[in-house]
Amino acid sequence: MNCCNANGHCTQGRDCPIRKQRAQEANDAYINRGSWGKVADPYDDVAETFKALLAVIAVTATVTLLAYMVWGK
Repeated sequence: MNCCNANGHCTQGRDCPIRKQRAQEANDAYINRGSWGKVADPYDDVAETFKALLAVIAVTATVTLLAYMVWGK
């Protein structure tokens, strides 16, 4: 049974079996979302990100000071 027209649009509205199947798949995915594992907490990486930021600042300051000593007056 085909419930779609030539353009691929559903002709049966809310009673379309394909629409019901997709809704059921979405509901199952929502219910089973915890079975894929834990979602990473962004606050766990704050310390590493801060250390990397300090390293970038230190490298930038070093390059700036070296450039000033070489070309500065």
